[in-house]
Order: sequence, then C-alpha cells, then structure tokens
Amino acid sequence: MSIIVTGASGQLGRLVAEELLERVPADELIFVTRHPDALDHLTAQGAQVRHGDFDAPESLPGAFAGGKRMLLISTLSIGRRVAQHRAAIEGAKAAGVKHVVYTSFPKPEAGHPVGPIATEHGETEAILHNSGLDWTVMRYATFAELQVPPGALAVAGGKLYTNAGEGRLASVSRRDCARAATAALTTEGHEGQTYDVTGPEALTQSELADLLAEVSGKPVKLVPVGDRTLTWGLTRAGAPKPVARSIVAFGKAIREGYYDVVDPAFMRLTGSQPSSLRDVLIAHRGDLVGV
Repeated sequence: MSIIVTGASGQLGRLVAEELLERVPADELIFVTRHPDALDHLTAQGAQVRHGDFDAPESLPGAFAGGKRMLLISTLSIGRRVAQHRAAIEGAKAAGVKHVVYTSFPKPEAGHPVGPIATEHGETEAILHNSGLDWTVMRYATFAELQVPPGALAVAGGKLYTNAGEGRLASVSRRDCARAATAALTTEGHEGQTYDVTGPEALTQSELADLLAEVSGKPVKLVPVGDRTLTWGLTRAGAPKPVARSIVAFGKAIREGYYDVVDPAFMRLTGSQPSSLRDVLIAHRGDLVGV
C-alpha cells in the first residue's frame, strides 16, 4: 500500500521520511513537496518525489496518484491554510486516496487565545470529518524544540519572563511526532480516531525555569509579568508587534489551560515512552548555552 507524505521537505516531513524508510519499501513511498530538488536523497533511495502545491490545486491529483494513505502535514500559512488543506483533501479524494492522517493542534476550538493558529486546525478537522474519507487526527502538543530559543534567552539573561501564571505546558519532540504519524500510517485500526500526542509531562513555568537551570548549569529566575507588561517589554526589546502579540497570546493560552494535556496515545501507537522536554534540552544543550 503506497503512502504519501505532504510537506516532505519540512522539518517534520523529513523525520517522517526517515521513519517510514525503516519500515516500508522505498518504492511504496510518495513524498510531495513544492521543492523536489531538496529531496534528491529520497529519490536516490528509491522513493518517488513529486511536485505538489496546495496553492495550485490542479497539481494535487497527479501528485497524489497511486497513494492509498496520506499524511497531511499542516501548512504554516495562517489565513490561507484552511483553503490549502481543503484543496489537499479534495485532491486526495480525486486521486483515490482512502485514508488521510492530519497533523493538528491541542484543543483547536473557538475562543482559543492564539486565534487562527489553533482554530484553523479545527476547521480542517471538520472538513476531513465530512470528506467521506477515512481519517485520523494527530493533535500534537507544542514541539519541545521550540522551547530551545526562548530558553537560550532565559539562560543568557538569567531570567525567564512569562505571563503564563500557574498554567502548565505539555510538549513533545518532533521525532516522537514523526514516530506517531508513522505508526498511524503503517498499522491498522486508526480510522476515525483523534490522538493527543504529547510528551510524558506538563510543566509549570517555575518547573521550566528550574529545568533550564539544571540543563544549562546557570541560574534562571522566574519573573511573572502581566500581558501588557510582557507586550511592552517584547516590543521595547525589538520584537515586531505581531510577534509580541503572538508570544503573549501563547502565554495566556498556557495560563488558561489550553496546553495542559498529557495523554498516553504515543505509548499506545508506538509501544515506547516519549522523550521528555529534559531529554530534548539536553540534546540541544549547546544551543541553550550558546556554544
């Protein structure tokens, strides 16, 4: 059974490709991207690499031809991605794909503080549910690797500024997300299922500060601030206003419990324990301490 991966040249897509090549014959894999030249190494291994562009729906039935299961990796085009995802789902159906696995977001519901970053995933889930295709939704927790850049700033300055209050944040490594997606694509029984794919724990910001100090070997003090104060501080430090607003909205969502989801789905899917945030920070210690 041929498997399609969209967005195959992205960070998650490349990891999924590595995982699939360990489990599936290369000639049963179809990797779709806007940048086929970036995946010459997959072609060399015997996989098919095809051009496909969600903004050019006419390109998609041909790109997906011959595939039966597809991993639809969500795009980053906020404001356009519902239309992009709809085009991908319709293109998959036209090409004869039977089952779509979609990479979604925790609690992608109306009223989410991060707005369309979350709610567009909910809209895509609804499109998929009504598509007539078999579907599986993977609601990935925040990528643990995204904690490294702000963690490095906290380590460098010795202070972790946050508006997240006492809220908890669960995270998951990209590699574990790839492993979970690979399991859903290569094993049976996942039709109509929604999985919350998370790491083993959700941490408060105080626990995060302690973890950053432990891994870096440098003191990190927690500094709680309000939404307006954090917005002012970020813009004063040079962050563009849209970026500052997004960071503040993320903290508000943590504070209100939107990311406090820990689930054993990863274990059920893969039979192994997920990596912790501590594992990921140790793996990126050099970036964390700036060496």
